[in-house]
Amino acid sequence: MTAPEASVLEGVIRPVKTRNRLRLSLLSLVVAPLILLAFRQQIRIGLGESLVVSDPLEHADLIYVLAGDFWGSRVLQGATLGSERWAPRVILSGGRYNNAYACDLSVDFAVQHGYQRSMFIPIRMEAHSTVDEAQFMGPIFHRLSAKRIILVTSNFHSRRAEQVFRLFLPEFDFRMESSADPDFDPHAWWKNARQRNLLWSEDKKIFGTFLVRFHLASADSLRQGL
Repeated sequence: MTAPEASVLEGVIRPVKTRNRLRLSLLSLVVAPLILLAFRQQIRIGLGESLVVSDPLEHADLIYVLAGDFWGSRVLQGATLGSERWAPRVILSGGRYNNAYACDLSVDFAVQHGYQRSMFIPIRMEAHSTVDEAQFMGPIFHRLSAKRIILVTSNFHSRRAEQVFRLFLPEFDFRMESSADPDFDPHAWWKNARQRNLLWSEDKKIFGTFLVRFHLASADSLRQGL
């Protein structure tokens, strides 16, 4: 093939390739939304379930119930695990609430539901974020000679709690246990404005935790809802 012939052929092929690319681009613009529409339910459920973590249970040295829900499901979940002897003691933590401490109210709440008071260790703390809480609890875990710890928290908080405690306290072996929470249904969160905001807030805080851990943001920015 001579140079002029090759040039003519290239002049024919190039527009064809361009048209084919354009057709593929237009087709993808039509097909992609249809795929998202067809699988929107599965995508929504996947986003909700991405916040929820429960590891296979193993016997541990301690059960730690994260602060923030002293009359709720996470306290009863931790108490149940303790009564089933997954660990010998259950730590309930919390800060000041009116004229009492949330950790003491948590113990009372569990006892009212039939659990033995002697099983619980109340820990008074003032933590403004999950990062603060992990850093506060680290020395206590060491003092109690704990190596494996079962963490218990609400379902929507479990992914972030697992991330925070493992990032900031890597010397411990944590097992995550999530409890069902009336404030978040991972299979129907998009139907409720409060639950939609909760999912968005958790996703932002998960991202923010990595920034704080690797010194790309301050802990204050995380407390303010980064």
